[in-house]
Amino acid sequence: MSDFAMRYIAVLKEGVATVHKNWQLVLVQLIAMLISCVSFFIIVGVPIAFAFIILGLDLTEILKFEDVAYLFSKSFNLLNKYFGIAIFILTSIVLYFFFAIMLFVFTVSGTIGVITNSLLEPDFKFTLSAFFSEGKKRLIPVLGYSLIIGIIFIAVAFIIGILGGGSSAIIEKAKTQEAALALFLGVFFSFLLIGIGIISILAAASVAVYGLAYMSFNRSKALDTLKETIRYLYNNPSSIGFFIILMIGYIVISFLIILIGTPFSLIPFIGPLLFLPYQLVTYAIQGYIWLIMLSSTFHYYYKTGSILKPVSRLDSYTSHVTEDEQPPAHEPAEES
Repeated sequence: MSDFAMRYIAVLKEGVATVHKNWQLVLVQLIAMLISCVSFFIIVGVPIAFAFIILGLDLTEILKFEDVAYLFSKSFNLLNKYFGIAIFILTSIVLYFFFAIMLFVFTVSGTIGVITNSLLEPDFKFTLSAFFSEGKKRLIPVLGYSLIIGIIFIAVAFIIGILGGGSSAIIEKAKTQEAALALFLGVFFSFLLIGIGIISILAAASVAVYGLAYMSFNRSKALDTLKETIRYLYNNPSSIGFFIILMIGYIVISFLIILIGTPFSLIPFIGPLLFLPYQLVTYAIQGYIWLIMLSSTFHYYYKTGSILKPVSRLDSYTSHVTEDEQPPAHEPAEES
């Protein structure tokens, strides 16, 4: 077994141990998901149902395909009359998205704070007060960095869309010349775009997760975090390999869980009743795997990223000298 494989396995074991030490984080993830779902029905579902009642639309008619066009036309006709209600519904949707995003960012902030403290302080134990304290302290930095990562993902999707449009134009042009050439170009550009998309998504996801680790350990600003994270990934390509392995494991396990739960939805009558609690169990397992992935990434960065934190090492060294050692006495000046 290679050194890289042994290192990956050792770090993964440490990540699992950290999650088990702070197993309450799994419950926190599940509770945050339940709050998000319930808030959707409260913030969005109730206003929409109220608006449908005021507008006089029959909700059962939406299930009939032939009446969808009629419902839309009727809605547009009544939009001027009930413009205030439409604005109210739109506001409730925006409010829910804002609440859901802030809840997600706060949960992530508290989670990475707990994981970081577990790494820096071996005696640290999870408490709700510590989780909320870390969440409040890291909320704004994590939110700012998340906005930057979101912009990066949008830029990646935009570039892939441009490449896809350009390749489609080339293929259409080739069809007018020779069918075999168009078939070859279609297959070639399909694999090329899929490869570029996968690489771009993995690179952006690596920057996102390792950036959270850098920010959490160094308390840095969003732009500084982005710059230093890219430098770290460039100098440590093995970190990207480790993250890819974790991502593959997460995707495979999630796929197997969904595949196992599919038959529940096919069972008559009792199937839907069993499917709902299974969904809760599924989300808990996925949250557990995600925490292991996050914790392992933090462990890997903690072991390999110290060379990129000269300020932190200097602070640590200064603190060590101040607390454990006496400063050297000044030598008396030589008498002339």
